[in-house]
Amino acid sequence: MIWAFFYVKFILYNGGGDTGRLKINCDFDSKKIPKDFQSKIVSLFKAGITKSNPERYEDLFGGNRHKKYTFSVYLPKPQNNKAEINLEEANCIINFSTGDAETGVIFYNALISLRGSKVLFGAENNITIKNIQIVPEKKIVGNRTIMKTLSPIVSRNHNKETFKNWFYSFEDAEFESTLKRNMLPYLLEAYGEQARYDLEKLKITPISMKKVVVYCHEIHIESSVGIFELEAEAYLQKYLVENGIGTMTGSGFGMIEQL
Repeated sequence: MIWAFFYVKFILYNGGGDTGRLKINCDFDSKKIPKDFQSKIVSLFKAGITKSNPERYEDLFGGNRHKKYTFSVYLPKPQNNKAEINLEEANCIINFSTGDAETGVIFYNALISLRGSKVLFGAENNITIKNIQIVPEKKIVGNRTIMKTLSPIVSRNHNKETFKNWFYSFEDAEFESTLKRNMLPYLLEAYGEQARYDLEKLKITPISMKKVVVYCHEIHIESSVGIFELEAEAYLQKYLVENGIGTMTGSGFGMIEQL
C-alpha cells in the first residue's frame, strides 16, 4: 500500500518523470554526534532496507557498485571537537535524491519502516526519524545553471593496483578531468557513447567555492563546497542533480541543487 501511495505522489510532484527527492527530519538523543556521521547515515539506510526489503540489500550495498543516489545532512550549527561534533540542537535533516523511481520507492519504504524507532548512531546516541517529505524538483532549463553544493564534491583518482587514493579540490588542475573520469562509466551505462562526447564538453566554473577536508570511512577526504556554474547538456545536468556529481555519492557526497 505504501509503495502505491509513494509512486502516485512521485508522479504528481515530478510531472510523470522518474525522479525523487526526500527530506527526512530526524531527532538525536544527544547533541554530540560522531565526526564520521555520513557513515552512520548509511548504516541508517541499511537498517531500513534490512527491515523493509532485505532481498534488495545486496543489490544496493554489496560490492563496489555505483550508487544511483546521493544524500546530504544538514546539521544545526555544528562545532568540530576532535572525534565528535557538537550541535546546537539535537536534530538533523537528511536530504536524499535519486533519478531512479524504483530506488526512490525502496528507500522511502525503508525510511518509513524506521519512523519513530530509535536507531544506534554512535556511542551513547540514537537517531529517530520523525517524518519524511517528498520534495518537488526545479526543471533544468538551458545548458548553463548556477548550482550550489548540499554535500561536498569529491574528485578521486583511485589506483586499482595499490588501492591508494588521491583527492582533488576545485583549486587543483586535475579536479575537473578527474571528476569526468569518475563519472564516465555510469554515464556511459545510462546514455551510451553520446555521453562520452557530451561529458567532455562539461565545464565547471567556480563562483564562490572553498576546499574542505571531510572525515569519512576513517580517512580524510579533500573535497569542494560552494556555488558554481555548471555548463553541460540539460540531460547531464538533470542526471547529476538527481543522482549526484563526482564520486562517493552513496556515502553522502556530490549532492547539488540549482539556485
